[in-house]
Amino acid sequence: MLSQIRKLDYLIGKIIFIFARISGFKGARDNRKHVEIENILCMKFWGLGNLAIIYPLIHNIKQRFPDAKLTFLTFDLNKDFLEKNASIDRLIYFKYTKNIFMIIRQTLRFIIRFRKEKIDMVINFETFNNTSAVFSYLTKAPLRFGLNNQHEEIFYTDPVCNEQSEHISRTFLKLILPLVRGFSYNYFNFSGSFKDKVKVEDILKRYGIDKYVCIHAGSSDNFTKKRYRKGYFSRIAELLIKNHGLNVIFTGTEKESGLVKEIIAMIPHTDKVFNFSGKLKIWEFIELLRKSSLFICNDSGPIHIAASLQINVAGIYGPTSPDRYGPLNKNSLVFYKNNKCSPCFGINYINKRCRNNFSCLDFQPQEIFSKIAERFLNA
Repeated sequence: MLSQIRKLDYLIGKIIFIFARISGFKGARDNRKHVEIENILCMKFWGLGNLAIIYPLIHNIKQRFPDAKLTFLTFDLNKDFLEKNASIDRLIYFKYTKNIFMIIRQTLRFIIRFRKEKIDMVINFETFNNTSAVFSYLTKAPLRFGLNNQHEEIFYTDPVCNEQSEHISRTFLKLILPLVRGFSYNYFNFSGSFKDKVKVEDILKRYGIDKYVCIHAGSSDNFTKKRYRKGYFSRIAELLIKNHGLNVIFTGTEKESGLVKEIIAMIPHTDKVFNFSGKLKIWEFIELLRKSSLFICNDSGPIHIAASLQINVAGIYGPTSPDRYGPLNKNSLVFYKNNKCSPCFGINYINKRCRNNFSCLDFQPQEIFSKIAERFLNA
């Protein structure tokens, strides 16, 4: 269903762009105006990892316009993560749904709302979403910053090329460089509350867990095919326990708890394996990562949170490229085959079908374990 929504977004966007060209629409850049910035709207719907990367950029925008009201629009899937960002004055949630009619109704409602509020500047961080470019234009904000893939530039006053060969943090940074020149990108220093830290410490004490490794086997609904194989995760966990006596904590959302149970069922040494999926809120999860010896993950949002904490990170990539989405900390280890058909995720907006059964993810567990042990565990 999600793939169908992506295709529908692509189709609607293409029709609108063709119609705009035929009708003689000259493009939004011709209408660029100098305005006093009082109301700013930032948008990013998909991806916890992208939100983690954007997090420090929001602070820079607010520093540049300290008296402006900064609103952030995102999916309700991302609740609880952005609430601690002190630079956001107002969080608005777009209810995530696969119902096309509900999507259209919400979109129209937000367009009317933002027009009434007279937004001065829109910064759209969405990377592959044709309709969000049109949405930005329809807010009637005098200044509109967004990424251009093929045609979207006609709806922005300040378009930026969505260059696939550069890291996504660089792409996002280029969006705001006209506003905050001289800024170089660094992860935000994420930290939970005292209450979050105490809860994690109490849980670890209750289970008698001291030194441990976290494994995150899931990924967002955006593209589940980039997940490493379940049986392989089981084997890696078994090797970590057998060779280093480590406790292994599997993390994930409540929705991913079934996946984690399947993986744990294949591990013989279950006395050192713990299922924390669905048991921790996002900031408690961050504090759990902070205390871990190592974090093993697919290309998914938590990998950037872990990297921001400067802990040891091992990322498994296949349909996506680590050059584009890899962790930025120095103590990270990336697994990527760089096949001729890779990357295939999100190219030209749509996730391509794989004819090779995602052989790009066929890393043998022993290979991954050996490199992890050599880099992080044998010191």
